[in-house]
Amino acid sequence: MGVCVLVIDDHPLMRDAVCMTMEAIAPESRIDLASSFAEARRMLALNTAYDFTLLDLNLPDSTGFEALKALRAQYPQLPTVILSAETDRETILRCLDLGASGYIPKTYHGEVITHALRLVVSGHVYVPREAIDPRRNVHEPIRIGPPGGDPRGLGLTDRQCEVLRLILRGLPNKIICRHLDLAEGTVKVHVSAVLRALGVRNRTQAVIAASRLGLRMQEQVRPSPGRR
Repeated sequence: MGVCVLVIDDHPLMRDAVCMTMEAIAPESRIDLASSFAEARRMLALNTAYDFTLLDLNLPDSTGFEALKALRAQYPQLPTVILSAETDRETILRCLDLGASGYIPKTYHGEVITHALRLVVSGHVYVPREAIDPRRNVHEPIRIGPPGGDPRGLGLTDRQCEVLRLILRGLPNKIICRHLDLAEGTVKVHVSAVLRALGVRNRTQAVIAASRLGLRMQEQVRPSPGRR
């Protein structure tokens, strides 16, 4: 099944490579291309049905952090995955802190980028190994948990699984409240339970843990009766 993706990158060769890779992964996909953040804004104004965006951090009219902040503020339910040549741990973690739903270094080998995009298309979070362990070589291929990982295996309720998936999409508590029709206090309780189950202290660490476990971020889980 194809997906609808907006690629925001001013490097023609990289855009072409992403298009070729996406066509191989999901042949029926629609790939829209923007060479600047201003162009991306115009395209988003016309089409809000994108499954996710791929954002370069070095755009001619905006820093990557500014663009990411703007996307998360204006389109909080649209997952944004960073595709960048920047590979330092501080940059990766800052992007995750700002709500990115994953990070793919352009410096990786083509087969690793293909693997990462395939995971993203199938609804998983991809985080490079150096964000988890800075001692690892940036070019070293990484291993992610088996696809289709079910977060209920962590002892979470169905509702907590839904909260986790929305966290992995970068949504703040207020948006999660509206999305699930829950009180903010209830969402905070669920978020705390999710972080405890993952053994982490914040949302950035949760994204990294989910990447290592191969958890999905898009599949919807219907809550069991009486379990909210």
